Amino acid sequence: MTAARGRGRPTVFGPATQAAYLDLLRHGARVGDAAERLGISRVVPTRYARTDPGFAAAVDEARAVGAEVRRENVPHGEYRYNVLGCRCIDCTRAATVARAGRRTGTTADESAAETTGDVHPIRVEQADVGESSTSFLLARAS
Repeated sequence: MTAARGRGRPTVFGPATQAAYLDLLRHGARVGDAAERLGISRVVPTRYARTDPGFAAAVDEARAVGAEVRRENVPHGEYRYNVLGCRCIDCTRAATVARAGRRTGTTADESAAETTGDVHPIRVEQADVGESSTSFLLARAS
């Protein structure tokens, strides 16, 4: 018998690359970033996960762990309080201070002056009311 030679295309996504990919996902890398760091296309792991249910389950688990890692790396502050629901002392204080600052930052007169637009008077003496004058009717309806 002849020994098996390395014929055909070399394996791009072998077991070592799969383990490295899953490790990157567990450490918070996104799917495309992890594939790019390994020098493979981002569709290769996705295609492999479609054919191998065990690898698909490992990818799902690694993505969940990576999402938790990314969430923990967000600094404590107003964003973390409002979006991620962190209720620690630092986040609560930052959200309270930011809300108070926004409330006292503008007065009612300033906010009304900013929101009012330019008013253009309707020139009735130039508009002919009839079938050709739709601008007068539209202005009057609004």
